[in-house]
Amino acid sequence: MIRRLQHCVRKHFHKISLSKLKNISLVQKITWIITLVLIVPIGVVCIFYYREFQTSLLNDANNKLKETLTYMETSMNTNLDTIDAVIHELNYRQEFSYFLDEKNMLSEREQTYYISSVQGELINIRYLYPNKFYYIAVFSSNTQVEDKFERQYKLEDLKKKPYYKEILDASNSMSYGMVRNSEFKSSNINVKDLNLDKKGIQVLPIYLKIYNLSTKQIVGVIEVDMEITKLIKEENLPVTETMADYLLFDQNNQMIYQTGTFKTADFVNLTFKNEKDIVDYKIGNKTYLLAYSRCGNTGLMRAVIIAKHNVLAYSNSIIVNVILVAISSMLIVFVLIYWIIKKMLKRLVVLDEMMAKIEGGDFDVSIQDNGEADEIARISRSFNRMASRLHSVLRSAIEKEKAQKEAELKALQAQINPHFLYNTLENMRMQCEMDEYQNLGDNLAALGDLFRYSIKWGSNQVPFELEWANLENYISIMKMRFAEDMTCIMECEEHIGDIIVPKLLLQPLVENSFNHGFRGNFPPWRITIRAFRQMDKLIIEIEDNGSGIREERLQQIWQAMEEKRPIEASERDRNSIGIINVQQRLDMICKEGSKIEISSKVKVGTKIVITIILEEE
Repeated sequence: MIRRLQHCVRKHFHKISLSKLKNISLVQKITWIITLVLIVPIGVVCIFYYREFQTSLLNDANNKLKETLTYMETSMNTNLDTIDAVIHELNYRQEFSYFLDEKNMLSEREQTYYISSVQGELINIRYLYPNKFYYIAVFSSNTQVEDKFERQYKLEDLKKKPYYKEILDASNSMSYGMVRNSEFKSSNINVKDLNLDKKGIQVLPIYLKIYNLSTKQIVGVIEVDMEITKLIKEENLPVTETMADYLLFDQNNQMIYQTGTFKTADFVNLTFKNEKDIVDYKIGNKTYLLAYSRCGNTGLMRAVIIAKHNVLAYSNSIIVNVILVAISSMLIVFVLIYWIIKKMLKRLVVLDEMMAKIEGGDFDVSIQDNGEADEIARISRSFNRMASRLHSVLRSAIEKEKAQKEAELKALQAQINPHFLYNTLENMRMQCEMDEYQNLGDNLAALGDLFRYSIKWGSNQVPFELEWANLENYISIMKMRFAEDMTCIMECEEHIGDIIVPKLLLQPLVENSFNHGFRGNFPPWRITIRAFRQMDKLIIEIEDNGSGIREERLQQIWQAMEEKRPIEASERDRNSIGIINVQQRLDMICKEGSKIEISSKVKVGTKIVITIILEEE
């Protein structure tokens, strides 16, 4: 009883105690709220600043890439202009249209003049443009000087090459061919640049078609091969602050030159949608910024590439420093706010401690009045008045509840005796009419024991052996009424007779079997009663083979017992007080957890299990 009232008080103060709301003190809660209010805008500003700073870095990187790409374009265009100048100068100084035409028979003097003139021009090119060209060759339909001039080859051999068609299809006399490996074995630049043992040298070939002035037929082709590494000479390119690398792709978008450590396979999926653009390109798990532009003359694609994380590395270091400074500042702010709030709410902490004492069952508490007139002081005074009144009300409520429970138990017990007495006297009257006086004496003795058990013991609790003996007297009286139609099995485990149980616990439940279970059901009737101990529980099972309980009625009984309210009964069942009676007395007398469980099947029977939680010895 006292524990239940204390639980109600504890539940009430738990609602009004701010410190127990979520297992966090009010000081901490306010501190966290103010800190979060400050953290959110600071975090938003940091994120905005970080993204804006990254955008600025990316814009700067794009501008740098464009500037670097312009350097690359300028260097490459300068080399291409040099090639154009050399070819046109060579064609201007030599009468190739005459000397390369197979229809013209050259004299010895003309052959010597032609060879010396071309060789002299090649020497001038070597001195004017050292290490610039990989090879210069002349293809001629006139084969008269082929054996005398190592740089001249048959035009028929050139026509057999797969790339000759691109020379024919070119609309201009001078055209740029597809990048390919050079087919020549020597160089005309200088001795140190000889490539006699060098294989797979990629070159950009430039062709100049020589026509017959009259028929406009091609009588020869001048080919100038420029090595790709000389076309984009790394030492001529500026060193970028952004650590960008230079790339060059051929007309089929295959990488043919780079200053980095990329692989050809890294750019297999690269497509150039525009003639000039800046795009993001992913290689593996890294994203790169790629600026590119196509050379209009050669069809080569020039590109500058840089890893995006290199661009954003500086921003990452900046944001780390900003976050560290912000965290340090917030920790200082948190400590200051906590200290200030704690000083302000010190009296609330005292109030919380007093409430905790009341929750623990100590009602003789009070908060010292410091004479202030603010809200907290008014709450403290109200708390003192409430604690004093609660202490007196609690003691009064305990006394009233104790008296009320005793009255209810006596009323419940009194409710059983007249009911049973009426039924027993009616049975004896019927026996007298049937002249069965022999058993009447025994039955009257059993009835006397029943009344002595009810009257003699004024307490609401008895040892189990007395409750079991009382049930045996009741069963003997029932046998007087039903004789051979009824069979009763009673099994009681040893060493449980001294267990204290509520008085008149079993008789009302067994009586229900006779009044309801066997009503309208043909004999033989059987009722089994077992009592045994299971660890810290006393288990009592009452089972009959009566008519059972309908499912909907059983649901009503379960719900009423769970909600601890009276079971709604029809007019026929109004005298069935057994289950209600026992359930109420179990709740009032026995330890928490004691209960009644009912299971039943129609036309099979009903089983009642009483579980009593035993007090610790």
